Amino acid sequence: MKIAIGFDSGLANCGYGIVARGGSGFVGLAYGNIRTDSKAERPERLLKIYKHATELITEWNPSKIGIESVYWNRNQTSCLPTAEVIGVLQLAAAQNGIGVVMLSPQSIKSAVTGVPHASKTQVMKMTQKLLGMKKPVTPSHAADALGCAIAALLGRSV
Repeated sequence: MKIAIGFDSGLANCGYGIVARGGSGFVGLAYGNIRTDSKAERPERLLKIYKHATELITEWNPSKIGIESVYWNRNQTSCLPTAEVIGVLQLAAAQNGIGVVMLSPQSIKSAVTGVPHASKTQVMKMTQKLLGMKKPVTPSHAADALGCAIAALLGRSV
């Protein structure tokens, strides 16, 4: 079985999802959200994300890591902090010898739903279905991260 960790990179909320792919399809192993305190200094927030990502990598020993790339047109004020989070996640992966797959939002949507411009709801429902989960995944950052892990296991990239 191959395992991937997907990250929906964000400074306030960094979603993560761990997915395995075996002979019978995909299995969701774990998911969650790394929250940082908006009152803390940015370096402290980045360190918290780095430490949590490193713990996940150590625990799950993935064959690859999928990271959602920055979507520049959506919210330009969050681009720099998001890019910094991506750098921290790449560092955690590199220090552990894990390959990184950078994924655009469209490539993740396409991998999960078959439609590059699918809605957030469509992605959440299809991720739930692909992973055989009974309940929808919340928060949405974690659902996006699971989709990112699926796309990474399928070999998608930007």
